[in-house]
Amino acid sequence: MADVVEQILEKSLSSLQDLVARRLLSSAEVKLLVETRRQFEYKLQRRAARKADYLKYVEYELKVDALRRLRKQRLGLKKST
Repeated sequence: MADVVEQILEKSLSSLQDLVARRLLSSAEVKLLVETRRQFEYKLQRRAARKADYLKYVEYELKVDALRRLRKQRLGLKKST
């Protein structure tokens, strides 16, 4: 189970590094984000994952995305492809 969780977290590493490089998140915020995601992923990987666990994870990610969009707007960054 730990291997699966770490693999999932590693997939998001490049996007998190990009957020730090663009100064949308600090290194401390990324550490907290990774730890929170790790906790959620462990809850989802257990045998009987509950619907509430999925909903809380989605709510958390929506809040992170809203924060990212707000900071991006405040810094005046344009969409890059």
